[in-house]
Amino acid sequence: MRRFGPVACVALVAAAIVGNRPALAQQKEEVTFAMPAITFAFVPAYIAQDMGFWSKRGLEVKLPVITGIGAMNALLSRSAEFSISSIPTIIRARARGQNVVAIAGAFEGTAVELVIRKDLAEAGGITHSAPLGQRAAALKGRTVAILAPNTIVHAYLRYFARRGGIDPERDFKLAIMSQEASIAALKTRDVDAMAQVLPYSTIAIHNGSAVILSSGPRGDLPELLPFQLNSVMARPDYCEAQPRVCTAMVGGYGDGMRFLHENPAEAKAILRKRIPNMEQGPFDEAFDLTRRWTPPEVRFSEKGIANAQELMLVGGMLKPEEKRSSFGDIYTNKYIGRRPGS
Repeated sequence: MRRFGPVACVALVAAAIVGNRPALAQQKEEVTFAMPAITFAFVPAYIAQDMGFWSKRGLEVKLPVITGIGAMNALLSRSAEFSISSIPTIIRARARGQNVVAIAGAFEGTAVELVIRKDLAEAGGITHSAPLGQRAAALKGRTVAILAPNTIVHAYLRYFARRGGIDPERDFKLAIMSQEASIAALKTRDVDAMAQVLPYSTIAIHNGSAVILSSGPRGDLPELLPFQLNSVMARPDYCEAQPRVCTAMVGGYGDGMRFLHENPAEAKAILRKRIPNMEQGPFDEAFDLTRRWTPPEVRFSEKGIANAQELMLVGGMLKPEEKRSSFGDIYTNKYIGRRPGS
């Protein structure tokens, strides 16, 4: 048997430690996950980052805010590996030849609410429980504030109007303004109604200036449910080249979704760090509605995607000739892996 002296033994032990170092402390893959805003619907991403869910899966994830369509543009230009966007946006992107794929479902409701000035509702006897046609008619001759045209919010407004029997192109006017300006304009009566995503509608309700005409998060327009809204996006070629990274991204986001359901108080505290100045009442209500429509898993629903397309068609986001009969190339469930330790 070969024998080693003390110095040789120390050298062999050191070599073994060095050789095993990657297994002990594997270097993390750095990726950028572009976010179009800081908002309630993205709370699983904030949870995944703060709770180290991505880190446990070998990722170091940056979450820069690149406003609006800029997040998708960052993905397409390869300055980000991932972004988050709505399924309607992805359907429209693919119709225009932009090669992106949804790899994780993230939100299953429309998240849009339409509110009208409280004084107008009271004068017309309009309540949230009134028939759809009566609520839609309350918009005739009015001015409705939205953030931008041809968005999911605008599509919801058009869909509501058409289902209620009025013409969204002729029967009311649009005022394009920021969410904060819309809330202020309702109070000063410079606009008559507002269509916005959570939590801005809840702010207008809680400050007493508006009441609900239609609310996706509260279950209105049930023919659109289930509705696949937000998703984690990537470029197909990136995930084909880096399947482990895409599986880790999807897994960490899914961990954040489950944490939101299982630990609501801790999840709310994590979101509060991103949105510190909102009054507690509207914050709590928007959080509860967001939690209700955030699914416990990332798997996609074909029916939810089909309903998203229907909103796009009725809401004018998609031309009839762009309607898809299948969606297998715009989303995938293949990067859904097992949870660490399972």
